[in-house]
Parts: sequence; C-alpha cells; structure tokens
Amino acid sequence: MGSWNTYFWTTLVITFVVTAVTVRIPPLSRIPDTCADGVTPRPEQDVGGRRVARAWQEARATVAAAPSLGRNIVVNVASGLRMTMAILPSILSIGLLGLALATYTPLFDWLGYLFYPFAWIAQAPEPLLIGKAAAVGIAEMFLPALVVAGSTAVVKFIVAVICVSEIVFFSALVPCVLATDIPISVPRMIVIWFQRVALTILLVTPVALLLH
Repeated sequence: MGSWNTYFWTTLVITFVVTAVTVRIPPLSRIPDTCADGVTPRPEQDVGGRRVARAWQEARATVAAAPSLGRNIVVNVASGLRMTMAILPSILSIGLLGLALATYTPLFDWLGYLFYPFAWIAQAPEPLLIGKAAAVGIAEMFLPALVVAGSTAVVKFIVAVICVSEIVFFSALVPCVLATDIPISVPRMIVIWFQRVALTILLVTPVALLLH
C-alpha cells in the first residue's frame, strides 16, 4: 500500500500511452470510423472561446434533467447487481480454469516465451516469470499477480501494471464485446492483447527499475 499512489499514476499514464499507440496500428486502425447502423451522428459543436461557459450550461442542463438522488442510487445499485450476476460466473469459471492451467500444466510457460524477448530487451529481472505472468492475463486480469506473489518488488510492479494495461481478457471483456455489435473478432482481440502487453512491458520496465 505504500506504493499505491505511484502505482496508480504510473498505470494511468502507461495505459493511456499504450492505448494511444494500439488504436493507430492494425487491427484497430483498420476498423472504419463510422457509426453503427440506425445511429444518427451527433458531432461535437465548435463553441469557440466560450468553452467554460458552454460546459457550465451543459452541466446544469444535465443535472436538471437527471432523476432524484434516491432514484439514481436505486437504479445504479440495481444495475450493478445485474452486471455482477451476469459476469461473475465467467470470472469464476474462466479464472479457475486459468489458475488450474497455470498451476498444473506448462501451457502458460510456453506462451510466456512470446513475451520473453520484450522483457529481455527492457532488461527486466526474471523475464521468463514476467512472460508467464503476462500470458496468464489472457484468462483473467488478476491471475498474473498470483504468479509473481513471491517475487521481487520490481517484478511485482511490472506485472501489476500489465494486469490493468492489458485490458483484454476472457473472463470479462471478451464475452462483453462479443455480446455487442462491435465489429471485432476473438482473433483480433488476442492480437490487440498481445500488442498491449508487449508495449506495456517495454514502457513499464524502465519505470519499475527506476523506482525500485
């Protein structure tokens, strides 16, 4: 907890940078920037030099149209409970499966070699362990932290940032995307996951070595 503030801001910046890069390279860059069928575009209006005043007007209009505080609490709590019940089974099942595979099979040890070159280039300690932990993240975002629980502070910091920055994992985000009309397939999401993890390793390792 003594490193929480540093970890939070480091993760925020690195996740932002990784996202800014990945949306400008394939496969995300090849997705057309068009609206979904049946959606009417609402482009942002140029307000010139009155941005603060316009923002204040829009905020007041939003508050005026919002339901009461009590109603908001009830609606959001109910929505949160429904969401929890919808994603909890996938988190538990896929998370348990990923943990079992990481513990009793060499699958993620093999997949970890995909990230070994990036960890080695960045001069990260224990590059094979970092590679394995990063590979486990495709199943569930918190599993990598379990893999490196007994390692050094540098390795823990690197993997902790990867847990958040990778974004794509099968216990939640992948089924959520597939349940929508977003035009992106599972193979593409796996490629995006690989890109994000590789970039994160290259960016966070120097920071972790500097801090620890």
